[in-house]
Amino acid sequence: MEKIWIFFQTLGKGVVQGIKQFVTNDLGNYVPLFIFAAIVLIGSLLLKIIRKYKHNKK
Repeated sequence: MEKIWIFFQTLGKGVVQGIKQFVTNDLGNYVPLFIFAAIVLIGSLLLKIIRKYKHNKK
């Protein structure tokens, strides 16, 4: 049981280290994509809300 716990601790440390390394080194390259994705999501949600509002008005 102890070996399994050590394995999961090591796995967790590796995942955290990988995320920190990504944020430090590569996140700047992906900011425009995140902004574009956020705009697309917000636009699609607004369209759905407008369509529901128009449908309920009739």
